[in-house]
Amino acid sequence: TGPAAEYECRTLSKETLMTTRIRTRVAIVGAGPAGLVLSHLLAESGIESIVVDQRTREEIETTIRAGILEQGTVELLAQIDGSRVHSVGSRHEGIELRFDGTGHRIDFTALADRAVWLYPQHEALKDLIAARLRGGQDLRFGVSVAGVDGVDTDHPRVLATDSDGLRIEIEADFVVGADGSRSCVRGAITGPHGGSFREYPFAWFGILCEAPPSADELIYSNSPDGFALISQRSPQVQRMYFQCDPDDDPNA
Repeated sequence: TGPAAEYECRTLSKETLMTTRIRTRVAIVGAGPAGLVLSHLLAESGIESIVVDQRTREEIETTIRAGILEQGTVELLAQIDGSRVHSVGSRHEGIELRFDGTGHRIDFTALADRAVWLYPQHEALKDLIAARLRGGQDLRFGVSVAGVDGVDTDHPRVLATDSDGLRIEIEADFVVGADGSRSCVRGAITGPHGGSFREYPFAWFGILCEAPPSADELIYSNSPDGFALISQRSPQVQRMYFQCDPDDDPNA
């Protein structure tokens, strides 16, 4: 249980399928960086929230995704108890843009007195999850959201199923969709036309390898064959991308 929970169970059928009703100020769908940071900021302002995510905690904390944070984000994370952004992350003072066969280094520190940090997203999420649980956050994993009801009312409801297959209804003053552009929360807000979503006719093919960094900083490259990127995740792991057709089969 958490501070957001006020439970009322009722029988839905003879199979005694139960619905758990929860009342909170803010219902956040998605325990990624956006959802967890938002719950932290809300808590600092004395506003209760509940965060749900369809993934398990292990999946969230082990799936390797983006790795670069801008300085403002780093400054915010560094204020959260238990953050390792400065002890594990590494400061990068620039990047290289490569086109027409020539590299051009952009010196962030010289130009703007700022920097970026290499701190893999899953490491930041470990910090955020631990910090929110220590703070008493109602944070639930394995919860699949089916939709949002009452979006035109003062008390919209998130309709979901927990990891045991039991139904949940979360009534809130505000519902936040922080689970990606294809989420059902987005559809509930924007309607069937999908708002301003745009899908580009190309994709990235990512290669994650156990190898030391190929370069000290990230290299973004453009050529007639498309876009490519060399990025690091840790001193032992790097990730490389190149542009491809979204319909390409990597197993072909």
